[in-house]
Amino acid sequence: MAIEAEKVIPHSVEKIVEAYASEAFHEHLAGKVGSTLKSFEVQKAAEGGFVISSVQQMPADKLPALAQKVFKGNVTVSITDTWSAPDAAGSRRSDTEVAISGAPVKSVAAQNLHARGEAETLSTVRGDVEVKVPLIGKKLKAQAEPYIAKFVELQAKEVSKFIKNQG
Repeated sequence: MAIEAEKVIPHSVEKIVEAYASEAFHEHLAGKVGSTLKSFEVQKAAEGGFVISSVQQMPADKLPALAQKVFKGNVTVSITDTWSAPDAAGSRRSDTEVAISGAPVKSVAAQNLHARGEAETLSTVRGDVEVKVPLIGKKLKAQAEPYIAKFVELQAKEVSKFIKNQG
């Protein structure tokens, strides 16, 4: 099973991307999942794109059950989102890489924000989890994918709340 999610967000692509590029939003989201934002950086890229790099730390007990047997204490997660410039319709794409420090686990995904006017965006996320752990890798992947899909759903819900509260 791969990661696949679609969600309509009742805000423009521009507002969503502005929130995603905000350290305050990342702190808000980290708090919702029980992690701590350790670092956050936005770098401009060519032709209107940008790269968001963040590092979060979370207790291993926030991970799927099987992962809790492998990881103890705190887990450090590095996330890199590489955003394209908007296309002619205002839509954008982000290529995301997620890595867990010291673990042979990696997730890659693409998020497309399809502009549907000024008040609505269709977010589609497609990705995969790669786990290179002998004997339990496939089981760990099977538990991780729905966990990540829930995070994608939460992110869409929380970005909408964040934008509304920024007002």
